[in-house]
Amino acid sequence: MTKDNNVITSADLVAQSIDFVEQFSDNVNTLLTAMGRVRLHPMANGSVIKTYKTDVTEAANRTVDEGETIPLTKVTRAVDKTYELLLTDKIRKVTSFEAIQRDGFSQAVTYTDSKILSIAQKNAKKDFFDTLNSKSTTNTKGEGLQMAISTGLGKLTGLFEDVDNVGTVIAYANPDDVYAYLGGTQITTQNTFGMKYLQNFLNVDVVFLTTAIPAGKVVMTVNNNINFYYVDMRGDAGRTFGMQVDQSGLIGMKHSQVDESLTYQSVATGGWLMLPERTDGIVTATITAPKVPTGTDASKKA
Repeated sequence: MTKDNNVITSADLVAQSIDFVEQFSDNVNTLLTAMGRVRLHPMANGSVIKTYKTDVTEAANRTVDEGETIPLTKVTRAVDKTYELLLTDKIRKVTSFEAIQRDGFSQAVTYTDSKILSIAQKNAKKDFFDTLNSKSTTNTKGEGLQMAISTGLGKLTGLFEDVDNVGTVIAYANPDDVYAYLGGTQITTQNTFGMKYLQNFLNVDVVFLTTAIPAGKVVMTVNNNINFYYVDMRGDAGRTFGMQVDQSGLIGMKHSQVDESLTYQSVATGGWLMLPERTDGIVTATITAPKVPTGTDASKKA
């Protein structure tokens, strides 16, 4: 019997799942590499993760007379926030018989899978930006974008001056502020994980443009202060449900036919937390308006 090339086989289903998994993992790794090779931490579902803030009270004197008691320096590493790593993303969608018949298997399924991919990426970023915008960060300000970033760099240097190998400096800024600063200047941006970024911009190694940061703010930290935690999808649970995973186990994916409704089902699942280890190791710089010199026409109108 001659084989019909349009027949969807189990090999097609597995290949589609593997393609999705690899695309998601590649996107995550590209993002973390752009940030300066942020560390990946595969963990079990339900693991507890803590972020910290550090407070140092120096001794009144660092030199004492012979035989006298050396005064104490107090270093406190207090828990700021506690997170539970959960299998938070369970995403399912179906592609109809009619869509596959009209557009073909690969086109119909790949297009709708891309929507799942964007949802998963958005969810993976949410907690991170919530933490970046928290009240626990170190604050500073500067007139205009360039001075805000400069004062932020100064604060950041002070926070990590006694720490070896702090790594890459990363800033997150609202696109409106960056493009207002640039005006008509042509720049080259790169894209990863749904975000544009600039390299070596205003003395910062990497600047990400994202509306998750409010206009008028620039948030900065170093890559060694960031950790990417995720539920490891490798193991018994993933195998039980026939999930396709790659060697990292970042996400599990399965495609299957649903005969009862003449649809083709895509199910993806995973859990991710991208968090700073030290929340006080994040600097938030507020962009202030330049001061108008007194005696000018502009100041008289104000």
